[in-house]
Order: sequence, then C-alpha cells, then structure tokens
Amino acid sequence: MAAEGAVEDTERRPTTAGDGGTATRLERVLTSPQVRSGYASLLVQLAALIVLSLLTVRGPRTGRPLALVIDIGTGDAADSADGRGPAAAAHPAEAAGPEAPAADIAVVTAPATEAAAVVEQPLVEPSAETGVPTANAGHVQPVAHRPGAPAAPGAAADGDPFAARRRFGAGRGTDAGSGAAGASPASDAAVERGLAWLARHQATDGSWRFDLADCRCDGACRAPGTLSSTTASTGLALLPFLGAGHTHTAGPYQETVARGIYYLLSRERTTPRGSDFCEGTMYGQGVTTLALAEALGMTGDALLERPVAGAIRFIETSQDLHGGGWRYLPGQAGDITVTAWQLVALKSCQLAGQEAPSPTIAGIRRFLDSVQSRGGSAYGYRTPAAKPATSAIGLLCRVYTGWPRDDRRLREGLDGLVRTGPDPQAIYTNFYLSQALLQTDHPGWPRWNARHRDQLVALQGRAGHEAGSWWFTDAETAPGGRLAHTALAVLTLEVYYRLLPIYSEDAVRRGF
Repeated sequence: MAAEGAVEDTERRPTTAGDGGTATRLERVLTSPQVRSGYASLLVQLAALIVLSLLTVRGPRTGRPLALVIDIGTGDAADSADGRGPAAAAHPAEAAGPEAPAADIAVVTAPATEAAAVVEQPLVEPSAETGVPTANAGHVQPVAHRPGAPAAPGAAADGDPFAARRRFGAGRGTDAGSGAAGASPASDAAVERGLAWLARHQATDGSWRFDLADCRCDGACRAPGTLSSTTASTGLALLPFLGAGHTHTAGPYQETVARGIYYLLSRERTTPRGSDFCEGTMYGQGVTTLALAEALGMTGDALLERPVAGAIRFIETSQDLHGGGWRYLPGQAGDITVTAWQLVALKSCQLAGQEAPSPTIAGIRRFLDSVQSRGGSAYGYRTPAAKPATSAIGLLCRVYTGWPRDDRRLREGLDGLVRTGPDPQAIYTNFYLSQALLQTDHPGWPRWNARHRDQLVALQGRAGHEAGSWWFTDAETAPGGRLAHTALAVLTLEVYYRLLPIYSEDAVRRGF
C-alpha cells in the first residue's frame, strides 16, 4: 500500500529536473513550448477581435437619417431592355446623381413573389365605423429634410403654403381652424372611404393602373380605364393622399404613399432636355411633376429636389414655342387640358421652392389668349369656343397666371357656368369649376357647392369591392376609368379645407 501511494504521489506532483523525478503527463503538456505558443497566439487573436469590435461601434448618428428606398423586383426583361423598369438603373439611389452620398440611401430589394405576399394584407386597418385608418403604417424611415423645411403636415411656420394640411381622418373639413369652406361630416367620411379604396387598388410594384391591373381588385370593380401611362395613373392616385396630408414620412398611409413615390422615381428617364416621366403622354409628365412637387413641399425630402428640378426642365423644353401650350408629345401645338396639368405642376413646384422660368409662363398666357372667346370669359380645347369643361379649365388657369379675382371677364365666365347648377356626372368640369369658384370667392359658391358636394357623396359606391369609389358617365374622363374618377372626386371634396396648395388663396396671391 505504501508503494502504491508513493507511485500515485509521483504521478500527481511535479518534479524538477534536478530531482531527477518523472513529470506527470498533464504537466508535460502544460509546460510544452508548443502549447505556450498556442496560448500566446489565442490571446493575440482575442485582443485583435476586441479592437476591431470597438472600431465598428458608432456613436449617436448626427447626420441625415436614412431614406428608405423600396425596390420591388417586378421588372421583366422588357423593362430592363428599354431602360424604364425597376431593373434598369432608374432606381432613386442612382437617380440622385454622383453628388449624392451613398451612405444616405438604404436599399431594400424584394423578389416579386415576396412582394406579392407582403401586400396581400391591408397596409392600414380602417375603423369599422368611419373607414379611417386607426394606426400609422410607419414602416418607412424618415427621409432627409432640407434646412428649414416642414418636418410634418401642420408643423410649418407661418406663411408656408403647405401648412393647412393639419389633420388625418374624418372631421378635418369641418374644423374651423382649417379654413373649411363648405365641407360636411358626410363629405369628410366620403374622402376617407375614397382613400381606403385607392389604397386597396395599389399594384404590387407600388403603382396604380387605370385598367386596375396587378392589384387585389382581380376584376371585381367595373369600368376600368384604357389609358396606358402608369406615371399618369400613379401620380393621379397619389394626389388625394397628399391632399389629405399623408406623405411618405407621416400619416396612416405613409407606406402606400412611399411605394407610389418610389415607383414614380423608378420610371424617370434622364435626358438632355430634363427628367422624362411621360410614358407616352405629357399628361404623365404634368401629373407626376405635380405629385413629386407636392411631396417635396410637404416634407422637404432632399431626395426629391433633383427629379423635381429635372421634371420642370422637361416641361419647359417640351412647350410649343410658337403657341405656348402642350399636348400629348413634346413640342406639339397645345390643348387646354394637357396645358392645365403642366401649369398646376409648375405652380406647385414654385410653392415647393422650385421656380419655373418666366418665358414658360408667358407662353401659357399666349396659349390661353389663342383659345379664348367672348372676350376671355370662355375657352375652347384647341381653338376659341365656349364649352363648360374647357371654360372652367381656362378660367382657373387665368387665376393662376395673374388675373385678379374681381376681373370682369373672370366674373362673367363663372357667372355663366354656375347659373345652371352642377351636372352630377360632369366630374372634370366640376373638378375645375369648384376650384375657380372657391378661389375667387364667387357669390354663387355656397349654393353651388352644397348641391355638388351632396351629389358626390350620394354617388359614391357603397357595395362590394367598389365601395368608396366613383364612376361617372363623363366623356371627358372616360379613358381614365374608375381610378381617375375616384381620384378626381376625392380631390374635389378636399378643396374645402385648402389641402392642395396650388388651389389655395396663398397660391393665387403669389402669382408667377
């Protein structure tokens, strides 16, 4: 037993070389030079990892917040080939130009199949009672703002033309502080139902289509349109959201608006003449420019400054230099409807801080002179005439190009249009006439508005997938279908509380 204990003690105790003893197996391993070298290498690597980790830790960010760019991969080979699809370098990050810092753009790319799954559920949940969204769908990062620009609707300083867009939800039009001029609780609720319908009919790529393709409608809504320009349809559908104060940085429809704006940016074609958003018609250019200018003016998003400036340049260079108007293709002799969209777009750009060149405005006045009749109190389409729709458009254009509200020609023209009362099916005429009557504080406005407002509310769809939408037997806007009619009806019901700055009294006073 003593011998065995001595052996165990020898196995456990270290012995020095002088002792001539035998070291244990564990001690031989621990005292090996190779193991000591391994320990040293491990410590060096751990220290290096700690240093690298410390170097990558950032303090609080002091620069501009990220602008989230949603790039949904729905483009096909044709889109890539012609340079106009999401896969064709029309991405907002690239459109920002070489001076835009790459660190200010966060790109999120989703395959088409994933995108379809994402939009299968409503982006906002409307209240069962009012139809008003009850929660902010704020999945989009705030964007960079220009110094001094308003951060949100209603937060702007005095004198800001976009400050009137104060409230989300029903009741905004009857708020005395918002400058309501004829709205009702019923018309406010109709606006909210209209916005909900528009949100439900957004396509998976963020656009809207006149033919209601690629959305969750799946043929459930009657009377689709036939026009093919997706920039015209998307811009027109965005305007009611912007008019109600919803932007890509704030509001219950924040994500809906963001996807629409980024779709428009993806369709930009940079040319020597400016930023082309036409997609075959100058309607697309005017409506897209108007929507982007509204978003720029409301948010101060610096990402929008360059495309808006480029869009103004394209409008300028596409004007008919002889007649002063615009038609479907750049340089064509103008008609009054396409010319009006370019004018209101330029007006909104001015309010957003992007000035239009004065020769362009002088050309518009020259064009209006060429199509006026009855001494300037009535207007035609391409030649002098006195039709209701073109006269309403021409008179509003005269307001924006400098005629004072008490001008005799303006009063006579509006007197004639308001005398017969509103035609419930003539949405295009009523869209422009309501603006002109309100802008000029016409004495016939209260009575005309009460009839027209209640007619619009009564004609809104209430059943099935069409609930919240409109359809009129109006030949002027038939190619735009239910989408165009709904957007125009909502915009008309928003005019009461001066939500669209191009229609505000302040906009008229500024002139060009």
